[in-house]
Amino acid sequence: MPVTRVMVGFADATRILDAAVAEAGRQGVEVAVVVMDPAGRTVLAGRMDGCSQLCLDAATGKAYTAAGLGVPTSAWELRAGAEPAFAGSMSAVPGFTVLGGGEPILLDGVLIGAVGVSGGTSEQDVRIAVAGLEGQAGSA
Repeated sequence: MPVTRVMVGFADATRILDAAVAEAGRQGVEVAVVVMDPAGRTVLAGRMDGCSQLCLDAATGKAYTAAGLGVPTSAWELRAGAEPAFAGSMSAVPGFTVLGGGEPILLDGVLIGAVGVSGGTSEQDVRIAVAGLEGQAGSA
């Protein structure tokens, strides 16, 4: 019996990355973008010219957190601001981040992956990640 796996594919990941990079360019920000499957494995990653490796590492954490929990990382950023003890305890979880810029990728309410963006402010990273998702959705 064949097993059906629903996850973000390479073509969609490419559209997400391209749309995110285009939005980052409009905002004048150099970012790293990581697209993961729902298991938290990288499908595609890229870093704009001038963007540091540290941003790629942060984008990876954001995508990993959004994939693992199925909610935007900005939700955790808000909670961490309100509950410093929460932020401290979650920092012990490998790969978990409370920085905005990680967004789940949903298909008909099913988690199929996540995108993480880093390089701007948290607000910019969120807008760029959402633009990436909108670029992917707009091509369907």
